Amino acid sequence: MVNVTDIVVKIELDDPSSETRLFQAIDQFATSQSDRNERAGGAGDAPAIMIKTVPDGDLRKKTVIFQNQEAAEEFLYFWRRLRQAS
Repeated sequence: MVNVTDIVVKIELDDPSSETRLFQAIDQFATSQSDRNERAGGAGDAPAIMIKTVPDGDLRKKTVIFQNQEAAEEFLYFWRRLRQAS
């Protein structure tokens, strides 16, 4: 029996451009993970990632859902670096 636990990362967005940057970051992250898996002799699959909008009045919030802790941590590191650079 396999027990699957999703890792939920909550992200608050400042404005519409932050949402665009988040989607670009997710796309870049998935592509880099797929390329890395392919170079390591794997199938080249990108990590499974789901994105949900969380209604919260005027605030923009997203949850990014990963299937494992490692991918979630790597994405958070990637996202923080991207936000600092902009």
